[in-house]
Amino acid sequence: MIRVLLAILCFLLVQAPAGAQALRLPPQPAAGFAPAPGAHLPLDAVLRDEDGAALRLGALFGAAPVVLVPGYYTCPNLCSTLFEGVLQALALSGMAPGSYRLVGFSIDPRDGAAAAAGKRRAYAALLPGGAHDLRMLTGDPAALARIEAALGYRAPRDPQSGEYAHAAGFVVADGAGRITRYFPGVRFDPAALRTAIDAARDGRGDDSRGGAGQEKSLGERLLLLCTHYDPAVGRHSGAAMAAVRAGVLLVLLVLGGSMWRVARRRRPAPLSKEARP
Repeated sequence: MIRVLLAILCFLLVQAPAGAQALRLPPQPAAGFAPAPGAHLPLDAVLRDEDGAALRLGALFGAAPVVLVPGYYTCPNLCSTLFEGVLQALALSGMAPGSYRLVGFSIDPRDGAAAAAGKRRAYAALLPGGAHDLRMLTGDPAALARIEAALGYRAPRDPQSGEYAHAAGFVVADGAGRITRYFPGVRFDPAALRTAIDAARDGRGDDSRGGAGQEKSLGERLLLLCTHYDPAVGRHSGAAMAAVRAGVLLVLLVLGGSMWRVARRRRPAPLSKEARP
C-alpha cells in the first residue's frame, strides 16, 4: 500500500508544474448572479436565433416554463459543465418533452449563429425532447445587458485573455417571464428542478431550496476547483489546481505516515533469549 501511495505522490508531483505556473491569483472581479425574487425578464428584448434571425425573447415564453441558462459559447470549461449539469437534471427529472423549454444565451456579443447552432446540436442529443425544447441564442450588447440586469448577472471580461469572470447557475421563469427560482452551481437535484418547473407552470414561486443566498456544498466547491475554476468567480485558475494538488499531497502524506505507524505496531516483538529455541 505504501508503494501505491508513493506512486500517486510521484504522479502528482510530476503534474504539479502545469498548475503551478499560474499560482498568482488575479484580483477578484465583481462577478455575481443574484436575481431579485419575482423579477421580470425583458420579453421585448430582441436576440438572434441559431440561424442568425431576429427573435424576440418573449416569443419563447407562454407555452411552458423556461429554464434560462446564461454563459458563453467559447467558455473554456465551466459553461459546458453547467449546461451538462442542467441537461442531466432535466433528463433525470422524469418530465415529459414539451413540459418546459430550455433556453441558453451567450453573454458574449462576439458569439454568432454558427456557435449557437453548434451548441444546440450537441446539447439536443442529451435532452429528452431534443432540439424542439432547446434554443441557443446570441445578441448585441444592449439586449444582453437588459437580460443580465434582470438576472442580477455580472460577468466582467478580462481584456487580456478575452474570458469572462462569471458565476454558475440558471433560473426558472414562468410563462409571463417572471423569475420564480434560482439554482446556483453546476450540479442540480432533478426532483427540486421538477418542483420548480411545476411551480412556474402554476404561476407560483418556489422558495423551498436553491434561493439566491444558498451556499455551495463542499462537494460543489471541490467540483468547481477540479474543473480548473475559482468557485467565486468562475474563471480559469491554475492556482486552484495547485491548491488541490497540495491538499491531496498532504492527505496522502498523513495517510502514509499513519499506515507506517500501524505497520510498526503490528510487527511482532523480538523473542527474548529465554524464549528462543
